[in-house]
Amino acid sequence: MSVSKRLTVERFSPKFDPLLIAQLFRRLEDHQATDLSDETWDRGTPSGWLDQLVADWRAFDVPALERSISEFDHFQVQVDSTSIHVVVELGSGSSPLPIILTHGWPGSFMEYLKLIAMLAHPENFGGDPDESFTVVVPSLPGFGFSGPPREGGFTYGEVAELWNEVMTSGLGFDSYVAHGSDLGAGVTARLARAHPFQVAAIHLATPGMPIPPKPWSPGMTEHFREVEVWTSEEGGYMHVQSTKPSTIGAALADSPVGLASWIGEKAMAWSDTDEYGNCTFDRELLLSTLTLYWATRTGASSLLPYWRYRHTPNSALKADDVGPTPVAVSLFGGERVPFPKPPRELAARYFNLSSWIEYDSGGHFPAISDPSLLAKSLRQAFRHFRTSK
Repeated sequence: MSVSKRLTVERFSPKFDPLLIAQLFRRLEDHQATDLSDETWDRGTPSGWLDQLVADWRAFDVPALERSISEFDHFQVQVDSTSIHVVVELGSGSSPLPIILTHGWPGSFMEYLKLIAMLAHPENFGGDPDESFTVVVPSLPGFGFSGPPREGGFTYGEVAELWNEVMTSGLGFDSYVAHGSDLGAGVTARLARAHPFQVAAIHLATPGMPIPPKPWSPGMTEHFREVEVWTSEEGGYMHVQSTKPSTIGAALADSPVGLASWIGEKAMAWSDTDEYGNCTFDRELLLSTLTLYWATRTGASSLLPYWRYRHTPNSALKADDVGPTPVAVSLFGGERVPFPKPPRELAARYFNLSSWIEYDSGGHFPAISDPSLLAKSLRQAFRHFRTSK
């Protein structure tokens, strides 16, 4: 254990409450199949697909999940009144580069478990141990084994301050690099802006960016039009979570089937697909994620970042104030329901771009769909910063 004036770090053994797991399986046994005949995704989660997911969840091996995640080193970092769950994997080689990976919604630390080994021990995957990372994976406040956020949740910037405390005061790194996707991209962008002397560089996977003041290039104008169309067709979840999270949160907290439908639909829509058209979001990981959300009672609190962002004035990134920290951006494609890819000139108004790569695969969850591709992208993005800082 290490202690500072306002921070403690203690080892942690992740376990699920057996009473909550027993309750989960009772609820799943009581599931009544829906009567809807529609088996397409056009109106949301198909009833037959959901019924099969519930059947698979009833057969899910929770003790095996506990054993699997316990293979990693877990810590609880207490920063003032906020408790953050963190996975830490020390890298191989003579000088591993510290990196913090931040997940989004509906994700968790578990989406990075395959990637951790690739980054920390590249020699086990045909790589060079001198390109290893010491990997830190926190759970966002209100997600999984992290403690609850304050009422109304945290802003991206406030989470970034927690992350810097974890990395510097908690784990003792003078400088580090960072990666984020989805909500994690928002946190990581603020981390770079607020702490350029500690954060050597960042990597963002398909970041969202607000509409900047004009002038706009033709590519930007077209992108904003495409985003408007996507939002009207696919953004209902975001509107609900940013306006009335407690309403849907009550359903997610009370009904495992409701949780499975709400999260499962997004996992399928945003994932890459293989050559046969099958979703690449691993089924076991989906069931693990659902179990984590249910057993930690965080289905409702995981929605709060959306509400906090919408209800915090001036919370968006400022355009044309990129800051000094180098930013690598990777755009991953292949989703069943793709989000419009932003043009590079839009990103250049928000970030000090060091690289820009577009892939046809990987989807919204590249750490799940193709962790080796994401590992390659991260090694390329941060190779220079092993010697320059």
